[in-house]
Amino acid sequence: MTKQSISAILASCLMWYGLLAVTACTEQAENNLAQSDVPINFSINMATLTEAPATKVTTTAFEAQDQIGLFATLSPGTLSDQRYIDNLFLETADGTNFTPERVVYYPIGNVTLDFTAYYPYQANGLTSGSSILPISVQTDQSISGNLSKSDFLLARKEGVSNGTQTVELNFEHKLSKLKIVLAPENAEDLSSLLADNPRITVTGIQTEANCNLEDATISDLQTPSDIIPAGEWTENETELIGKELIIIPQTLNPQEQSIILEWKGQIYTYLMPEVDLESGEQCEITIEVRKQDNQILNGIAGSITNWSDEINEAGSSEEENDAIHTSSLSFSSSSIYQIHYQGKAIAEICKEYLKSEQLTSRAIVHYPILSTTGKADLKNGTILQLLDIEDAICGGKLCWETDGNGFSYQEGQEKVINKFYIGEDGTLLLKEMMNAVNVNIVSYHLRDIRGQEVIEYPVVKIGKQYWMQEDLHTLYYQDGTPLTQQTELGKGAGYFHPEETDIYFYNGEAVLAGDLAPSRWKIPTMEDWETLNEYIGGDVSSLKDGSWSPTSDDGSVETAPVTNLTGLRILPQGMWSTTEHTLYGKAVAYWCMDASGESIPENIILFKGESNEYNLSGSKMQEKDYYKTLPIRCIEK
Repeated sequence: MTKQSISAILASCLMWYGLLAVTACTEQAENNLAQSDVPINFSINMATLTEAPATKVTTTAFEAQDQIGLFATLSPGTLSDQRYIDNLFLETADGTNFTPERVVYYPIGNVTLDFTAYYPYQANGLTSGSSILPISVQTDQSISGNLSKSDFLLARKEGVSNGTQTVELNFEHKLSKLKIVLAPENAEDLSSLLADNPRITVTGIQTEANCNLEDATISDLQTPSDIIPAGEWTENETELIGKELIIIPQTLNPQEQSIILEWKGQIYTYLMPEVDLESGEQCEITIEVRKQDNQILNGIAGSITNWSDEINEAGSSEEENDAIHTSSLSFSSSSIYQIHYQGKAIAEICKEYLKSEQLTSRAIVHYPILSTTGKADLKNGTILQLLDIEDAICGGKLCWETDGNGFSYQEGQEKVINKFYIGEDGTLLLKEMMNAVNVNIVSYHLRDIRGQEVIEYPVVKIGKQYWMQEDLHTLYYQDGTPLTQQTELGKGAGYFHPEETDIYFYNGEAVLAGDLAPSRWKIPTMEDWETLNEYIGGDVSSLKDGSWSPTSDDGSVETAPVTNLTGLRILPQGMWSTTEHTLYGKAVAYWCMDASGESIPENIILFKGESNEYNLSGSKMQEKDYYKTLPIRCIEK
């Protein structure tokens, strides 16, 4: 939305109506004072500040479609008394002029009015006999519009007589702003840090309160939540700037709040310094970004200013924090995080698709890792969040079957678990206890090392299976023997790489010639694919990602749905047909092995843009003795 200067006078927007048409529209005072035929006009301005926040309202401007609410009482009076104007709705179409939902008039006689206006508009307004308005901020301010929805502005104008041509309303910011700055240290290059795009979460912020519109006092702070800031990182000489969040004025301290940074798949915790934020003030926090074994980042907090850019050093904190905040886990680089304690993986957090007659939803689940096997204890999962269900059933026990790919769930009583702790054996603790430990949290990737080639693949859990979340793209067999690049089928074992793509195909000869799968992983068997299909109930849309088109070009076939609920990210990479890359954007097929893992079965698994089910296709080229060329997606043994 385009921001424009606010100096507009609402008089140009107010339409004259007959007095009789509006007698039922305006709340009148207790003495039923009659209305005059003089309309009330308004001009809207921002109170002068050194620097206004980059939120919904800038230094001198509202935005198009901004909405404010307006109250008026007879002087002297209070909002808890009967109101002459009660929560009048006004909106701007262009950021310049505000139009009220109805025209309002001054009362007749030698009386004056007190006006109170607020932003953003709330349909419920004030309850009868009260001047208290509930306020709140959004928890994910990175979503478009949510930073604006978090702003709160207030204007008061008292003793206005009916001879006043225009009521000038000067709005002031009543909330506070935090700005986050990242300063790379030593070898960490600023440009590479910008390219990494670190993710920030600020935890433990009180997000709801009450505001007394009479005196602008804010009280009854409640609902501590984690907030994701708005903005994009940009370079500023030696720092990254651009992340900010609007919060309700409150006292911040390292015991209750922290800043979580996810950087290169690892989670770092910076403890909040002591900060007492008041209305209209900001605090800029600079974090010195450097990797440490204990995963705690040191930083410097700036002093509070009146929306000023001048920041003074005010001290630092290096205390540890053993709480894990679910909101800090983005799952952007892999669908699994591993939790490490003293160099050993003790638990994992999975974003996975749970599907059964009892429960179907995407979920975030904790599993302890068994010290005997080094694998997740799938009989002792705990659901932290259900992403598609709002029922208060989180926190219960998730137990996967020993035989089969199903699960049972003993429901908990939590709507969502935002913060938890880990014991040194990987057990989940919902409350901080003496045996909670400070841990390292790392995005889990399959690391495939083949000589000088090192590739990391993201991983996703679907049912009891662990799959690579993207296709294989190695140039070597597992023993380090290089693969030969081919451009034509039937010329021997090798890989095929269409120019200007990141797609890699392997022919059947290469699959049989050597071990292509990473260590402790394998090319799935037909039974593995069938197990996956049975778990998702045949809904192949839950495996697909990206943009698909039908394989037919005649327009008679529609594209099947694509949801990627499982996170497997199957893309329409196409295949190599004799001498060229074909069916890109329309289909993809995958290699599978027989039960022995040593030979290729007659059929392969085929995904088509127009089909929401598995399709089968021959593994060899029709009427040829050589194999097709396809991508490979591996599964953990």
